[in-house]
Amino acid sequence: MAWYKQTNIRKQVFGVFTGVVIIIMIVSLVGITGINRMAEDVNALYYDRLYPAVEMAQITEKLYENRLFLEENLNTEELETQQELIMGITKNNKKIDSLISKYAESHLVDDENKNLLIYRTEISKYRHLEKEIIMLSKTDVEGAKMLFSRESSEEFRNMIEPIHKMTNIQLKIGQELREDSLSEAKGIRLALYLSMGIILVLFIVLAGWLGFVYMNQG
Repeated sequence: MAWYKQTNIRKQVFGVFTGVVIIIMIVSLVGITGINRMAEDVNALYYDRLYPAVEMAQITEKLYENRLFLEENLNTEELETQQELIMGITKNNKKIDSLISKYAESHLVDDENKNLLIYRTEISKYRHLEKEIIMLSKTDVEGAKMLFSRESSEEFRNMIEPIHKMTNIQLKIGQELREDSLSEAKGIRLALYLSMGIILVLFIVLAGWLGFVYMNQG
């Protein structure tokens, strides 16, 4: 191995290996950055999209359940049943308000904030009609039924519309985050495959070059 001890050859070999190490470090840095971005996307998908989407589904369920309770209250003459239904409405309203408050604390885009404001305005109007129907049902059931089927029904649609829009926004942004994560994963794979190819080529070239130098020294 006396030929390898020559200063010029050692410098060249050292330079090649240094280049390989630098490439590995750069690729590793790119990979780590990509993985960190993927982790952020996954966290955003869960905390800002998936979890709020579940909450939004619960809100929708409670709203429709309250609508059903209100209708049943108008169609039953049993005082105990009416009280249970009204208690159910009150309980659901508290749960709905709690879920909406949690949803409002998550990261919302402009369209979500806009629809959230619309919902809060419309739910206030609907709750007023809801209370009016319950009170009216005690003295004028037919009048309460008419209010339920007309003004209240229209206001319910106005109130539920922004909920549906917010749910659709959740799904759309969730899909975008998923596509971003897949794109990051593809980029990481490409960088790793490219680095493996470059390193393999460098080692082949280095081995060939060392063999050539060795043969010439011989």
